[in-house]
Amino acid sequence: MKNILKTFCLLIVCSAAFSACHKDLDIPYDNALSVSNMWKDASDLEQSVPGIYKRMQAYFSDSECNVFYFGELRVGDYMWGPSLESHAVDNFKIACRHNTLNPSNTIGWSGLYSTIDQANAVIAHGKECNATQARLDWALAQAYFARAYCYFHAARVWGEVPVNTKPVESTTQPECYPEQQSVDAVYKQVEDDLKLCGELADKLGNEKYFATKDAYNTLKADYAIWMYATRGGDAKYLDMAQEALNAIGISSTNLLDDYGKVFDRTNKKNNEIIFSLALSASNTGGYQIFFCHPSNAIASAYRNKPVPISSTQWWSYSQKFVDELKASEAKGDSRVKTNLGYGNYSSAADKHEITWCNKLVGDLSKSPVVQDNDLIYYRYGYVVMLDAELKYYKKDYAGANKSLNLIAKRAYGKDNYYTSTAPADVLNNIVHEYFMEFPAEGMIWWALIRTGKIWDMEPNSEIPGQTFRTMQAKNPNILLWPILQSSINKNSNLHQIQGWS
Repeated sequence: MKNILKTFCLLIVCSAAFSACHKDLDIPYDNALSVSNMWKDASDLEQSVPGIYKRMQAYFSDSECNVFYFGELRVGDYMWGPSLESHAVDNFKIACRHNTLNPSNTIGWSGLYSTIDQANAVIAHGKECNATQARLDWALAQAYFARAYCYFHAARVWGEVPVNTKPVESTTQPECYPEQQSVDAVYKQVEDDLKLCGELADKLGNEKYFATKDAYNTLKADYAIWMYATRGGDAKYLDMAQEALNAIGISSTNLLDDYGKVFDRTNKKNNEIIFSLALSASNTGGYQIFFCHPSNAIASAYRNKPVPISSTQWWSYSQKFVDELKASEAKGDSRVKTNLGYGNYSSAADKHEITWCNKLVGDLSKSPVVQDNDLIYYRYGYVVMLDAELKYYKKDYAGANKSLNLIAKRAYGKDNYYTSTAPADVLNNIVHEYFMEFPAEGMIWWALIRTGKIWDMEPNSEIPGQTFRTMQAKNPNILLWPILQSSINKNSNLHQIQGWS
């Protein structure tokens, strides 16, 4: 009865707060334990942490709001294009990567701030619960990790964003109408939260659907290398990254022998996964479904055998990237069979070749495909690549090759695949391996920015010669996203990112 009454009262209070805040600002606050008189029992604390990650999963599993859209799609025509079979095209998704992106067709941040608000509630009220110190430390460490992850994402995507560190429990709070902070202030919040999480990192546990100590250290290294490479950070960030990567350990033992098994939907918590969020057949979502073909375009014998079937294939690799993948396959790259599907499976009379992204395709025993792959955020393959990057920035080119060759050995089955220590060669090889190792995982965009290679990319083949460098002349923040105009309309304290007005 106590729990029923608490839940009933909670629904009334939270519904009122949610309606009022959402009406005026595109940041909903609906954390399930945000009212101070709810934080009495240890069970309240135990329920609150899964709520953080549930909100994170809900945000990043949206079909048009996910790591792929934010972190890879804008690479543009070098990698992505309309279906090579039917040439279907989705104008909104095209806008996300081409120069037609604008404040009216961008992606919002509502779910991200809902996640942050739930983390804020745990940090603010966790000590009020009748929980053991060990469980309190676990909950606080999880909340600091999640908040750091969310603000790191927000800073890289939009730059100047609101920084809320208090849970919204009243519609009169200033957090309902926040002002944006400088980019430096947002990154400082990330660093502060990483420090607080680090002090409790031994309490994080081993559950991969939550933060673990390796997840914390991966985020720490990711942040530190970003700050050094893109924000003019000094050598302290190289030391921070080295400390984090040393804590994890750079070894082939952290990599699965078979690249394809990393993405096996029947073994979602395999040894290479560091941090992921669960999706199931009853709770599907994400961009991967757009890689599947419509059934009428595929000969009946090949539907889901091997061509994944859904309603419409909105996206496919570009022909240029297909050619690069096939060239790597010809060199013995065993990853390509996981990353690229292709063959003469068309229902057309000539049975011409079609292609699709073969990674994370979901349950092929069902038609249409059930997209129940987990959302993978960090895996040990990324840790090895970060170490190769770090060694490059430290001018340890032999060390960079040593790490890079851990990835290459699994891919090509050869020791010392990369040997040149010429700086330009090392950097080019690192970037090439990001393209071959991580397509459709949302990592490549950020790697291109860190390495500076993004500036020479041409995101729109319809405008020859237009690169991100030439686009920057007109918009200094071309690599950022504009803020959704409706969010600004609801909160006069917000302003548009410079260059996107």
